Amino acid sequence: MNLQEMPDEGPYVSGDSACAGCMASNIAHNLLRILGKKTIVSVPPSCMSVFAGTFPNLNWNTPYFHMQFANTAATVTGISRALRAQGKDDIVVLGIAGDGGTGDMGLQSLSGAAQRDENILYICYNNQGYENTGIQASGMTPIGAWSNTTPVRNHSTGNEYYPKDIPRILLAHEATYVATASTADISDFIRKIERAKEIVGFRYIEILSVCTPGWDVKTHLGPQLAREAIDTGFWLLIEYDKHILTINHEPKFKGLKEFLRKQGRFKHMTPDQYKIMEEYIRHKYKVYQSLSSLNYLQ
Repeated sequence: MNLQEMPDEGPYVSGDSACAGCMASNIAHNLLRILGKKTIVSVPPSCMSVFAGTFPNLNWNTPYFHMQFANTAATVTGISRALRAQGKDDIVVLGIAGDGGTGDMGLQSLSGAAQRDENILYICYNNQGYENTGIQASGMTPIGAWSNTTPVRNHSTGNEYYPKDIPRILLAHEATYVATASTADISDFIRKIERAKEIVGFRYIEILSVCTPGWDVKTHLGPQLAREAIDTGFWLLIEYDKHILTINHEPKFKGLKEFLRKQGRFKHMTPDQYKIMEEYIRHKYKVYQSLSSLNYLQ
């Protein structure tokens, strides 16, 4: 399937109450255009559960489950096993959670599902913070970023921790399929969702989701920033399939400072902090380069 072949609408219907410029809404819309009607969706407390899943105004024209923050992977595991017991093998069981529900509170159930190779598709829309509850830092917030829990005052310089790399954690589980994606590269996005749809077993895709209030950016800049994130190396596109890891796009490693300056959450950064960010990005790329030279379990 290419972009022209995608249906205009899918079972995620229009009219949600997302913020102007929200890329999570864009992700949900495009995701369901590919997966289609034979999908069961489960979403924990998050931006998406508020703007698309508040009864009776649901935007999911599919069976939809809302559960506790830490339970996404466990919930879709139960649904998947129930379908298997009924002999139904043509339905995608989809969990969609933000970075907090994935990498912090939801990490335990996600790890268990990956280790057991549960037949689920787990999407993390990573907007790099707890944006729904007031813009707090999560375990996947970039180093140096401002948030309401990492303020820039009294010589403080924003978030002081490096973000968790959940895809790399799942590689250590020898998970069936692990990838990162962005709707800014729609061909890569479509291919990875289609691939995940056809595989049986545990599948995880982490998608960068620009958050206009949390990143403090103008509402029209989401697609542009998503594209620049890929080109600068800030967002690395990788894919782990059949025990082989591939880097899908070679970053240019140019324009990082300009990319960060467009975001209010980074406007305080010093030259030293820019250097730390650039070094971290290049280090992460080299780590994945070294991993891509290995054929896992081959």
